[in-house]
Amino acid sequence: MRAALLLSTMSAAQTVKTTTPNPAFRPFVGTWRLVSSIEILPDGTSRPYGFGPHAQGYLMYDATGHVCAQVIDPDRPKWVDPDHPTPQEVKTAFDGFGGYCGSFTVDEKAHTSAHIPEVSLDPNLIGQPKPRSYKFEGDKLIYSGTEKLEPSGQSNWTMTWEKVK
Repeated sequence: MRAALLLSTMSAAQTVKTTTPNPAFRPFVGTWRLVSSIEILPDGTSRPYGFGPHAQGYLMYDATGHVCAQVIDPDRPKWVDPDHPTPQEVKTAFDGFGGYCGSFTVDEKAHTSAHIPEVSLDPNLIGQPKPRSYKFEGDKLIYSGTEKLEPSGQSNWTMTWEKVK
């Protein structure tokens, strides 16, 4: 039994691939905390983007090209009965949370990065690249993009993340 387990372990260890980390990932690697999230509407006015005026979140990147993102609206109301939330309480919690983990790509020439969720609270995001423009300013990672608005038009959003030390 012990010999079979040892052979099985050795066989599994031999199949593990080692890859050289992509140098383009280096500036992203680490943990980032959301410090601001803003959306500029077509009329020039602005509002918080996505998760309310006090949005909180983390991005975590590793050198092998994996990312996890979690963002919440911390102003979501707590459930009256934590063990038995009402359907409306569940909907409010769902609407105030976004999270996924997967892989990411970087195009240094175009200054774009794409997150490709493999697991997500929103099942429609799985396998769908989420490209965005990026730039670094000191210890900040700034993502920007556009959002289609109904019935027409688009807004411009910016999310600023600060490296956790």
